[in-house]
Amino acid sequence: MKSTGRSSTNSLIYSFTHLLLFFFSLSLSAQTDSSGLRKVTRLLEVGLSANGYRGDLAAKYQKWSASVQLGMKLNFKKRVNSHFNLGIGSVTGQNPDYTFTINAQETATPNQFFKTSYVSLNYDLQVNLLKTRHWTVYLSQGLGLIRFRAKDENNVLLASRFDTRPENETYNTITLMLPTQAGAIYQFTNGYGIGVQGGWLNPQTDYLDNISQWGNRSKKDNVLSFRFSFLAPLTFEK
Repeated sequence: MKSTGRSSTNSLIYSFTHLLLFFFSLSLSAQTDSSGLRKVTRLLEVGLSANGYRGDLAAKYQKWSASVQLGMKLNFKKRVNSHFNLGIGSVTGQNPDYTFTINAQETATPNQFFKTSYVSLNYDLQVNLLKTRHWTVYLSQGLGLIRFRAKDENNVLLASRFDTRPENETYNTITLMLPTQAGAIYQFTNGYGIGVQGGWLNPQTDYLDNISQWGNRSKKDNVLSFRFSFLAPLTFEK
């Protein structure tokens, strides 16, 4: 199971590296044709994120995994703009000593490991705190949907393993997410750019790790995400 996780993470990094090299070559070729900074009104964003999980199997953000991002940033206004994002990735966690005390005479042992793959789609409202010729520093708040599938160490869907939860406890694998982010972008003269971003995905579910009623934590599961991205201009101001 661990080798499978490493393989999928390496595959994501390999794909992202090729995309990054492709866009970087476009950036270099366009550099010679640009005499000044033109205002880009739409940008394509390709990114790679590191995701840390916090939930019933981890009190702190840990067990980092990867995801890839594909998005479009609008850049029509100086202060407030929109951002659309598609994310594909995973989160994972493990606590081999985890148990839950039902009462003085009885304890339960839910799953002690999970690996959850997900697909997310969200819209963000980006507020620029600083916007200059080359730099943009921003805060953003988003709204979206995330579909997730939690599996155990044998790659079996945990939603179908009813021995890991109380009787008749079921859950929906599609939920809202309210991502809160902060980031910075450096834009080159030709309109291309690089960006960094960090924040929380804030999925509105307690089942990323398949544990809720047998959980020792009252809050919902969460994911801390750090992203590095490359941006390419799609349209320029006329």
